[in-house]
Amino acid sequence: MKKIYYLLFVCIQANAQISFNTTPKYLDVNRVKARINNVNNKFWNIASTGNASYEVPKGSGAHAQFANSIWIGGFDAGGQLHVSANTYRQLGTDFWAGPLDTTNIGAYSFSNSTVYNKLWKVSCKDINDFMTAYSNGWISAGTYTTPPDIVNYPAYGISNFQKKLEPYFDVNGNGVYNPVAEGDYPIIKGHQQILSIYNDQQGNHGETQAPAMGLEIHERSYAYYDATLPDSMKAVNHTTFYHYTIYNRSNTSYFNTYIGDWSDVDLGYYLDDYIGTDTINSFAYCYNADAIDETAQGTTGYGNKPPVVSHAIIKTPCTNDGVDNNHNGTTDEVGEEFLMDRTTYYNNNIGAFLPQTTNPQIALHYYNYMAGKWKDASPFTYGGDAYGGVKPTNYVYTGNPVTNSGWTESSAGNLAGDRRIIFSSGPFTFPANSKIEWAYAVVFSQDTAQSVNTITQFNSRVQRDVRNVRYYDQQHQMPLCTPALTITTGAKEFKGSVLNGVVYPNPAQHKISIELTEKVNHAVIKLSDVSGRLLKEISANDFSKTTLDVSDLPGGVYFVEVKSGNYVLTQKVIKNN
Repeated sequence: MKKIYYLLFVCIQANAQISFNTTPKYLDVNRVKARINNVNNKFWNIASTGNASYEVPKGSGAHAQFANSIWIGGFDAGGQLHVSANTYRQLGTDFWAGPLDTTNIGAYSFSNSTVYNKLWKVSCKDINDFMTAYSNGWISAGTYTTPPDIVNYPAYGISNFQKKLEPYFDVNGNGVYNPVAEGDYPIIKGHQQILSIYNDQQGNHGETQAPAMGLEIHERSYAYYDATLPDSMKAVNHTTFYHYTIYNRSNTSYFNTYIGDWSDVDLGYYLDDYIGTDTINSFAYCYNADAIDETAQGTTGYGNKPPVVSHAIIKTPCTNDGVDNNHNGTTDEVGEEFLMDRTTYYNNNIGAFLPQTTNPQIALHYYNYMAGKWKDASPFTYGGDAYGGVKPTNYVYTGNPVTNSGWTESSAGNLAGDRRIIFSSGPFTFPANSKIEWAYAVVFSQDTAQSVNTITQFNSRVQRDVRNVRYYDQQHQMPLCTPALTITTGAKEFKGSVLNGVVYPNPAQHKISIELTEKVNHAVIKLSDVSGRLLKEISANDFSKTTLDVSDLPGGVYFVEVKSGNYVLTQKVIKNN
């Protein structure tokens, strides 16, 4: 067990009089069992023991991460630094449960936020089971109990919170989330998702001691499990994903803003780790410094098959956020995405390390680590331990770990140890009353066929795994949970077995694409309004993907039905004017 020295276990903000719900939920649909804590803390037992809780492979007893959260910070127009970050909550927190008031900036209601002091966990299986029960009348008959996280999913915000809080499938298009009576269900990412909604506004920042930014953050932790994947793609089943929608609810724009993924990367036994950066493929990684990952100090190691764990930035929708995410001077161009602009690290306070290179203590330290600087504001430099050199660098340990050519921890002669690593995007301007989306994946690579340190296969296995995970995620961005439905829309009833596919974009303006997961010999595609009136109908042969022109329709809610034999796909589409 790794020791973390606490001042408190459960943080209670005196002026908020609300404690954190420390009941976790586990992302466990695939070969990972990852503990998700409420309010920007993941992978460790925050309530008591301090044990790592990112078990992979699931059931092995070995853990590949210890703690993880996001950091974000920037300057207002007056030069004041604002930062929000979490590590272990020893001195308090910078985040609290619940969204922010969209009418009165800075206003907060304790009673309204308590319903968000939790996590919502929903899987495709939950949705499919629910819709089967709904279609067969088992819910109304009282023979099926709808999962509480579907019933209480935060589709709509109460009070002055954002009204359309989280996406859901609205069966009859009436704009009201009512799963038990109408069959509505959450639209999730991946095959399983855990949702947390929190803010940085409720109280004084105990972690960074910085002024708040006025942020509302929707964190979606998700994973896929696909039993049909070939061996070359199996890393998808050993990966977890983290997507953040971040609203700047304040009237303040922030400049030179950075957002970072902070991770205490304990790979099995935590005192024999090295870290590195792949600048070509844009990911940071942690690996074992020698051929054996010991079991020691109460921590289960990976033995003679040490894996590699990578943190890889994931492409997110950036074309309409008003931010120059890739720093090319053009805002919101097609294909724009956030980049991995920095990787840095710091040392635990335990050991003979320069104090300038250890745990952050004040707001500027957190910001500097995201911006490529040490605590004393000196730049990270190429070579050695990255401190005190003459050549500034944006990325640490960029050499080839297979041959130890270039700059690696091994070629630098570093002692292996307990590493923290940050990869960040920025600097960018975060406008007032705007939002950004940002995401990353935690990818686990291991050679289980032979006794070997997986880092020796970095160029063949690790880089391939990251590329394949990114590819799979991008190919499965549209909702994957498409249950068999019996839906009544006006006078028309749609029935059938499930036909897997997606309809996008949604909302749409000119054309919609209809894409099935497999080709069918013949299909009839119909577009109807909420009253059941048929507006368009086309036939398609040898069909897996086609488009439908909706530019001539007025704005509103429509339903697309794709029917092939007894198989049906039905999805709601919103048409913008």
